[in-house]
Amino acid sequence: MKSIFTLITFLIVSTSFTQDGSHNWTVQMWAEVNEDPATITLKWLPNAIGGETYFIWKKEKGTVGWGTSVGSVSAGGTLEWTDTNVVVGRSYEYMNQLRTGGAVNAWSYINSGIETTLNPNKGDLLLLVDERHADALSAELDMLEYDMYTDGWMVTKLIVDSTSTPPEVKDLILGQYAALDNLVGLYLLGHVAVPYSGNLYPDYLYYHRGAWPADLYYADMYGEWTDTDITIETAIDPRNDNIPGDGKFDQSVIPSQVTLQMSRVDFYNLSAFDESEEDLLRNYLNKAHEFKMAEYIPTDRGLFDQGDLEYSLEGFSQNAIRNFTAFFGPDEVHEVDYWTTLNGGSDYLWSFGSGDGTYSLANGINGGSALTTNHIADGFNESTFTMLYGNNFGDWDTPNNLLRASIAGGRTLTCAWVGRPNFHYQHMALGENIGYSAQASQDLYSDYFSLTIGGGAVVTYEGVHVAQLGDPTLRMYYVAPPGVVAAATDAEYAMINWGASTDPFVDGYNVYRRIEGGLWTKVNEEIITETSYTDMSVSDAGVYIYMVKAAKLKSNASGSFYNESHGREATVEFFSGVVEQEPITFNVYPNPSNGSFQVAASQTINALRIYAADGQLVYQAQPQLMQADIDLSTLSRGVYMLEIDVNDETITERLVVQ
Repeated sequence: MKSIFTLITFLIVSTSFTQDGSHNWTVQMWAEVNEDPATITLKWLPNAIGGETYFIWKKEKGTVGWGTSVGSVSAGGTLEWTDTNVVVGRSYEYMNQLRTGGAVNAWSYINSGIETTLNPNKGDLLLLVDERHADALSAELDMLEYDMYTDGWMVTKLIVDSTSTPPEVKDLILGQYAALDNLVGLYLLGHVAVPYSGNLYPDYLYYHRGAWPADLYYADMYGEWTDTDITIETAIDPRNDNIPGDGKFDQSVIPSQVTLQMSRVDFYNLSAFDESEEDLLRNYLNKAHEFKMAEYIPTDRGLFDQGDLEYSLEGFSQNAIRNFTAFFGPDEVHEVDYWTTLNGGSDYLWSFGSGDGTYSLANGINGGSALTTNHIADGFNESTFTMLYGNNFGDWDTPNNLLRASIAGGRTLTCAWVGRPNFHYQHMALGENIGYSAQASQDLYSDYFSLTIGGGAVVTYEGVHVAQLGDPTLRMYYVAPPGVVAAATDAEYAMINWGASTDPFVDGYNVYRRIEGGLWTKVNEEIITETSYTDMSVSDAGVYIYMVKAAKLKSNASGSFYNESHGREATVEFFSGVVEQEPITFNVYPNPSNGSFQVAASQTINALRIYAADGQLVYQAQPQLMQADIDLSTLSRGVYMLEIDVNDETITERLVVQ
C-alpha cells in the first residue's frame, strides 16, 4: 500500500520553502529513450525546495509494489539517470522522490517504454444509458458502441429506468460482472441514479460536511456498503445530510479496492446552456467520435492556471506540472490564464485551473476574475482533457455544476476535481485510456500516493467523492482509421484488402482476427505497409472476423509506442482446409482463488501466459506437462486472462484473484 504524505510533514522537512507549492511538491521529470542499445534516460529540473538526494524506483507496468530503489542521484549533481536494463516493447513505471534523510520533499511518476504496443483486447465494458434518452439517441449510441468495439472493448449496453435507485443499478452491474468474462469498464450515460455516501468535507468547508456523490459505489464489486451508522445534518444543502436508512451510505472511503474503470457523462439540470439535456448528450457523443477518428488533433501541450490559489501550500497545480511534464516535456507546460487562453482560439491537449469557488464558478482563472458555468455555456473551450479544483464544485450533482458543464461545452471531453486527491494520468502518454489512470487515482490501495491536509472527516485523499467525468475509453492520441475492409477466402487462405488511412504519415497497418466470442489476435508479425494481406494461418473451419487498424509510431516525453486507429472489420467463413483433431478439454481449479491455481488439460500444455486487465503480461511458463500449478499471490486482486497453448490451439480462460 502507498503512503499518504501530510502537509505538516512537508513543512518540517523544507529548508528553503518558497510560495509555490505546486512546483515544490513536484519532481518535474520526463524521459528520453533509445532503441539500440535500449535505454531509458530520466531527466528532471532542479527543485527549489532543496533536499539531498533523488531516489528512483522501477517496476513493470501493471505489477504491484515498488520494492527497493534502483538508483539515486545527488541533488547537487547532474539531474538524470539512465536505465540500461530495459527491453524494447516492454512498459515500465518509474517513481522519483526527492528526499532529505528519510523524509520526502517532492515526487513524480512516469510510464515509459520503447516502441510499446496497445492491447487489442481491453476487456468488457458495461454501458448504462438513462432510458429518458435511449430512443432519441439511438443512432449516436450505435456509433458509440461501434467506436468502443473497434478500439478493443466488448460492449454490453443496458437501458436504466430513470426511477431506479442506486442499489438497483448496482445489482445490474453485479449481475453483469458475474456474467461477463472480463468486465473492466463502466460508462454511465445520462442521469443514472447518483449514489451518495459518507461523512466528509474534502473541500475543508464544514458547512459542506456530509454525504457527497459517490459513483465509486458502482465501481466496487467486493466491499460492503452500509446505511446504518452515520448521522450528520450540518450542511447548508440538505442533499448532504446523511442519517440511517435514508438511502445514503455510511462510507467516506471505499471499503474495498476499486474494481472497475468508471466514468459518467451527465448533463442533467444545466440550465445555463441553451441546448436541452438530450442535445448536450448528442453533441458530446459526436465530438468524442470526431476526436477518436482523428478528425481534429489538438496540440501536444499543457496549460495550468493557479488562479487565486497560487499561494496555497498544497500546490494544487502540482497535478498539472507532474502529469504534463511527463506528457510533453517542460518546454510545453505553460502557466497562462485558463479561460482567456482556451476560449481565445489556442488549443491545448490538456489543461488545469484552480480557484476558490462555488458550485458553478472558480475564481481567478478568467483573466483574474471568476470562470462560471455561464462562461462555458457561451464560450468554446479548446482543451480536450481538463482538470479543475476549487471549493464546492467537487460535489458535482448540483444544478449548473462547473465540472459537468466543462464537458458539455467546447471541445472538452473529460474533467475531474483534481487536487484532493492527486490524479495520476501518466499512463496515458503511452496510449492507455483515461479510465485506467482514473482508477489508479481513485484507489486508496494503489501504488501512487497523494497529499492530505488532515484526517477524520476532511478526507482530502482517495475518498468516495473521487470522480472522473467523460468517456472512460478515451485515449490521448488517435490515428485516422483505414477505409472499407473486404475479405475473401481461397481454400484455407483469407485475403484482406482495405482503403488507405487519410493520414499520409502512418507507418502501416495491423490485422487482427478472432472468432465469435473470442479474443483478437494479431496475425501479422511486422507492420504491413501495403493495403492488403493474405492470412495463411487459419487451420479450422468457421466464421472469422478480421479487423484492420492503421499504426503510427508516437514519440513524446515519456517514450514511444505504436499508436493505432480504431479498426475496420470484415467477416469470412472457411469450409475446408480443416485438420480434424481430438477435442481438447481443460480445467482450472479453484477459480476464483487467493492466487493459487491448478490447470489440467487432456493434452500436453506447451505454454501458458497470464495477462492483467490492461494487457500487460504478468506470468508465463512452458510446462510441457498435462498439469501446471500457477502462483499469482503477489498480484493484486482482480480479473486476469489465462492463455494456454495446447497443440496448435490457444485456449483462454478468466482467472479471478480475490
